[in-house]
Amino acid sequence: MFRAFLAVMLTLVSLPLAWGGPIADQFGSGYGGVPWGLSLAKLVGMVPGGDHYFSTAPGHREYSIRNDEPFLGVPRPGTRIQYGLGTDGGIESVAIGFPYERREELLGALYSQFGRAAQVNEVGTAVIYRWAQDGEIRIAVRASRDPQYGILELWIQHVTPQAQKAHVGGAS
Repeated sequence: MFRAFLAVMLTLVSLPLAWGGPIADQFGSGYGGVPWGLSLAKLVGMVPGGDHYFSTAPGHREYSIRNDEPFLGVPRPGTRIQYGLGTDGGIESVAIGFPYERREELLGALYSQFGRAAQVNEVGTAVIYRWAQDGEIRIAVRASRDPQYGILELWIQHVTPQAQKAHVGGAS
């Protein structure tokens, strides 16, 4: 009887390990060696050769760089990473591009790493999959509904208490 109880307890204790850990453990310090809050000048020094854009990010600035490194084993050939700057001038969000045909593969990798999305909503021409905020980190997948010229991005956002106040009523 004790052995059966011990086996059940060990199985239950090991289940969270199969999920790969919480989102904040994975992205709490930043993404791809780029820490949250890094200034644009330091970002350009770390990953030169990107393009600068005005954006709807809180700091109205975005830096985009070609980067096709796989994410959780999902190939990303010919894609980009966009860094969104906050009102303080530091990196606040990262959008990782994927080929649209990798949609199910990306969602499967995220589900096995972090569990199912907490919310799935259709907004305009996109479907947005949102996971519950973990500490100061939010992640979401935004996929166009129409696969012709489809768009697929994973958004990782660092939400500090100051940024949450700035986003009240906003589209975060």
